[in-house]
Amino acid sequence: MLLQPYLRTILSLTESIAPQCMVFWCTVCKEVIKLREEQHIGAVDANSKYCCFIYEALELHVPVLLKHLFKREKDQEGLVRMLLQHLFNQEEDQDGLVPMPLEHLLMQEEDQGDDVMQEEDQGDDVMQEEDQEGDDCLLNIDIDCVTLLGLIARTIRDAIVPLVMQCIEGNIKEPDWHSRMAAVSAIGFILEGPSVKGLAPLLDLLLDKMEDPNSKVKGTTAWILGRMFKLLHFPASANGIITKANLPRIMDVLVHCSKDIPIVSEKVCGAIYFLARGYEDAESMPSELSLSLDRVIDALLSASQPSDETPFRLGASAYEALCAVVRVSNLEQPVVWSAIGDLMHRIMKRLDMTLDRQALTLGHKLKKNNLQIVLCGVLQVIVQKLANSATVKIVTNAAHHLLFSFCRVLVCDSSTAQSEAMSWFAIAALANATGPGFGKHMPILMQVLDAHPLSPISVGVIGDICLALEGKILPHCDKIMQVLYKGLSKSTLRAPIFSCFGDIALAISNDFEKYLQYVLEKLQEAANSQDWADVQEEDKTEYVNQLRQGIYKAYSGILRGIKDPRIGFKG
Repeated sequence: MLLQPYLRTILSLTESIAPQCMVFWCTVCKEVIKLREEQHIGAVDANSKYCCFIYEALELHVPVLLKHLFKREKDQEGLVRMLLQHLFNQEEDQDGLVPMPLEHLLMQEEDQGDDVMQEEDQGDDVMQEEDQEGDDCLLNIDIDCVTLLGLIARTIRDAIVPLVMQCIEGNIKEPDWHSRMAAVSAIGFILEGPSVKGLAPLLDLLLDKMEDPNSKVKGTTAWILGRMFKLLHFPASANGIITKANLPRIMDVLVHCSKDIPIVSEKVCGAIYFLARGYEDAESMPSELSLSLDRVIDALLSASQPSDETPFRLGASAYEALCAVVRVSNLEQPVVWSAIGDLMHRIMKRLDMTLDRQALTLGHKLKKNNLQIVLCGVLQVIVQKLANSATVKIVTNAAHHLLFSFCRVLVCDSSTAQSEAMSWFAIAALANATGPGFGKHMPILMQVLDAHPLSPISVGVIGDICLALEGKILPHCDKIMQVLYKGLSKSTLRAPIFSCFGDIALAISNDFEKYLQYVLEKLQEAANSQDWADVQEEDKTEYVNQLRQGIYKAYSGILRGIKDPRIGFKG
């Protein structure tokens, strides 16, 4: 066999040979994967002409790669966890997200309170640079190891599991927590490739390790559980890693461990998020999960308890998990919509507490603003979920309080563009949920609209509110149009304001006649004008395109809204 002489070269793993060797085998794996996909080959056959040589290399490669990583974890604490982060960020990058550089992640693991030692001796500086170059070289080898393990898993699929298990079983019960950390991390490196059936035994192992005495091992285990749920949780296909048989234990473990220290609790919240998100494509949340809904909500609210001791990352992760749980909740079950309604009131209380709290320092203002963003986001999701005929009364009864709180966010001294945008989105969701009934709450919003500067988002929400209220918006139209007229002086607002004119015309129909002549004049001016002095040169093309869209939407709304042929266009 032509490749036989190269099978053992990876065993050297010297700094000069290992990188080229692993690049070679990465290339081989990629070609095998590509050929298999082109030939639509499903199960991996050891006798396949595409895979027979990689099977011979497998028995040598996998144990050696894992042995190297296990040794490096003992030499450099937290390394395998950082390699997992690097691997996960690569997946996020494929979804359009920018991964954090691995070097930055390693820096984050260091104690932020340690003093930075300044080297005075020039000779020491040279030695430090040489050591850094050596560390970078080793780090590149580590990354190549992880990459190759993942590609081997995708290439030979279930066949990698027993080989990895041999390494795991020899380290998972070691007294040294570094060995247990490395053993758990090995599972995270091979999740893409093997079938659900092949990886199912590893789920039980991970659940067992959530009782590990070391918090770093537990945190990494919860992290890998989340990734497993993300990749292998397919309830719609009835072929996922989570079943009716193991779901109760999974929920018991996650709820219990959500009360752990922040480094563990944050990752547990992430696992709950991916578990819940898996049900988005299913017809409904299973009854087993519905029965645990109150416990899950309580656990996530407890983890995100607003206090100076709660890290923001933990709170944000818990609130994100809450949103995922709400989205997949089955409102056909009264116990579920009752729990979601109770959650809405508890989040409202937290938002009020956040708004009432004084923020004197810049750090406190930033934290207050971030809390406002996530709390408004959770309320938006809840309102949208309850916006149906059976449960909308829960929202309607709290609409006045909700709108008042959202408006307080808009005028809060610590608010930023992000928190204001999230508040406007929540207001739009509230208006769409309550429909014409939102009209009786409009005086609150009009006070804010009169004093608060417009933004493209707020203008869009005004249009949504008008469409939701239809004729009920008429008593407020004069004031709204005055505010929009003033906003036309800003180039960034012209396109959304023109679109809003179309929404208002659709909402009030023939009553738009009183505004028609002025609006048409402004539309004609915008269509013919070439004076965009306040627009940057590189932004002009995009600005013109948006302006044209706004003009078209305005004309479309006017033509569809005004149904009386006697009105006509009196331009």
